[in-house]
Amino acid sequence: MNVRQSALLLLALPLAAFAGSPRVLTTFPAGAQRGTEMEVVCSGSNLEDAKGMLFDDAGFEVAVVSAEKGKFKAKVKVPAEARLGEHRFRVVTASGISDLRLFFVSPFPMVAEVENPKAPDQAQPVALGTTVYGRTQGEDQDRFEVELKQGERLSAEVVGVRLQTQTLYDPFLTISKAGGPPLTEVDDCAFSRQDPVASIVAPEDGKYVVMIKESTNTGAGECQYLLHIGSFPRPLAVYPAGGHTGEELKVTLIGDASGPIEQAVKLPAQRDDHFELFAASSQPAPQPNLMRVSSFPNTLEAEPNDEIAKATPVNDPLPVALNGIIEKPKDVDYFKFSAKKGTDYDVSVFARRLRSPLDSVIEILDAKGARLNLNDDAGGPDSYLRWKAPADADYFIAVRDQLYRGGEAFVYRVEITPVQPKVGVYLPEMVQNSNQERRAFVVPKGNRYASLVRVKRADIGGELRLDPVDLPAGVTVNAPLMDKSVDTIPMVFEAAADAAPVAKHFVIDAKLTEPPKDVSVLSGVEHDLDVAENGNQRSYYQVREDKLPIEVSDEIPVKLELVQPKVPLLQAGALNLKVVAERKNDFKGPIALALLYTPPGMGTGGPVQIKENEKEGVIAISANGNAPLQKWKVCVVGSADFGKGTVWFSSQLIEVEIAPAFVGGQITRSFVDQGDTTTMTVKLELKTPFEGTAKLQLLGLPPNTTADEHEITKDDKEVKFTVKADKNAPAATHKQLFCQFNLTRDGETMTSAFANGGILRVDKGSVAKIEEPKK
Repeated sequence: MNVRQSALLLLALPLAAFAGSPRVLTTFPAGAQRGTEMEVVCSGSNLEDAKGMLFDDAGFEVAVVSAEKGKFKAKVKVPAEARLGEHRFRVVTASGISDLRLFFVSPFPMVAEVENPKAPDQAQPVALGTTVYGRTQGEDQDRFEVELKQGERLSAEVVGVRLQTQTLYDPFLTISKAGGPPLTEVDDCAFSRQDPVASIVAPEDGKYVVMIKESTNTGAGECQYLLHIGSFPRPLAVYPAGGHTGEELKVTLIGDASGPIEQAVKLPAQRDDHFELFAASSQPAPQPNLMRVSSFPNTLEAEPNDEIAKATPVNDPLPVALNGIIEKPKDVDYFKFSAKKGTDYDVSVFARRLRSPLDSVIEILDAKGARLNLNDDAGGPDSYLRWKAPADADYFIAVRDQLYRGGEAFVYRVEITPVQPKVGVYLPEMVQNSNQERRAFVVPKGNRYASLVRVKRADIGGELRLDPVDLPAGVTVNAPLMDKSVDTIPMVFEAAADAAPVAKHFVIDAKLTEPPKDVSVLSGVEHDLDVAENGNQRSYYQVREDKLPIEVSDEIPVKLELVQPKVPLLQAGALNLKVVAERKNDFKGPIALALLYTPPGMGTGGPVQIKENEKEGVIAISANGNAPLQKWKVCVVGSADFGKGTVWFSSQLIEVEIAPAFVGGQITRSFVDQGDTTTMTVKLELKTPFEGTAKLQLLGLPPNTTADEHEITKDDKEVKFTVKADKNAPAATHKQLFCQFNLTRDGETMTSAFANGGILRVDKGSVAKIEEPKK
């Protein structure tokens, strides 16, 4: 089947073909030439019912050729107009959407490495303008030979680290004259996030060799790479690193072996955090340089500006972008700007995010040079600080490298902007050390799928409405309003029984139910995913999505209904939620159940199971004594194996109300001999009137000790429990006694605990005494 544009219409498969939640660990080769078709193999788990691949951009066509346990083969046709460089995709199966992986579009023909066991050190001839794909596992070294004329440029760049998922691959690159020592050696490069990049100008006619290997000669895992070899320009940075929306900007591309490249670029009319710029050349570069496009003017540093007295003046009012280069070691750049008293400003450096090697430090100083604020890292190598101007005055900002390094590619951009409220929407991590698991929406036909959705509020509060936009036909959403006190809600997606199987992207808009006047609030999806995972450490490579994936998958043989309770959950109380499973097609297996969302002040006993052949389960929930008195929406997620892996689904949302407890009180301390009885008095405090009778139990008693049960009405002031201590009751002071209140209404029981910490001392042979509590 063919997959067109950014949505996939999927053929339904029989239930027996379900492979559960899919996982992609490797794609080989992970790239193709623009305008061609490439056969690739995806390996991982639960891939035997693969239907296609969902790409980030329109136009990719995918035909699944064959599938077997743990992998499948597909033909990927890349559109002729596809962007060069990094693309994102997910594999779509009959039962799920895989984790996000990367696929690179090259301007060059793809050539596989060819191993020569008889001459492993012999270089493989390739043409300039080739993308080679291969592996360098263990001590393997791959060599490729090209013919150059004197003065001709040779560029080589690797995609390696970004293709790994579990094991680090750290490629190392050299360029040398055939038979001679290396002319250049590169291990890591900021431009390509650790992958090596190199370019030279041939000193003479002849053959030159590009060699790639794993840097430690102990490559573990796949160690696969894409190696672009050609005469294309390979700048490492662009200056200035950004510009104003809609303007035509003159830039300098820096770092290419042939020297700086001057170029004019027309910037888009809309803001772009990662605008892609390619050097103009007869042979295009395979990967772009990155720029910022913002809606305010640029100030370019004017050298020398390495001291306050020579600071570059900023002539435009804020907001403004400052652009410069830390050109040499120990270089510090100063700018002079004006700010308004009491205004809060965000001061953000963009360097590493634009693939500059700069590890920035920024300082704000007053007119006398006294430091007012400083920042090194703010969650990453790029600096950020929030600053309020103490007066209408001129100030200085200093920019340097944390280790006082410098060089021609150490470009930066500092944006000083008034604080603007913002709400970012994303799906939180569900599984520790498995960043992407269950972070997509997979809705079975005629069924439901629930996910937590989280927001990150910045400088804004209030109740939010989360509105999905551009969902598949036949899919609806039920979601509560997001209370101002929380940052997470459950959203339940439901697909109609006749919904067409499809996979696509959509967005979720976050809107304030009471938006502020005269203030613009930014909103969008900001969904961060680890591609090259690193256990519980920081990921080697992470991407941010501005849209979310959703699939209407094939029907499954079970559906969950969560029974709406007729009574509230009391503070310091507990409540049982009943779950009913509707089984179909002779499915008899166990079903795991868990409460997806636990509101503030609420708790749960953890996952439970509907056993094989059974149709009902119970999830116990509780509320602490200070739980907010509020109504919350909750649902239950289920998971089951229908033969080939775990599939997730959910119940509908129901409402749980947290209500105040009916009674409180205090237990009178008491003593009892082993083998004897005593009376324990509970002083009652009515908090909420109730009709009829309720039952009280004295709990937390020591082993071999019992107490009778009592009925009370709203008018009772105290209860006296008769406590019997067996002769084997442990002699000690027991401090965990409490009372449990039970009130039945409409056939359902409300419970709450009170009078915690009651004390009963069990003695050996002494006369029991009763003491009133001290006042």
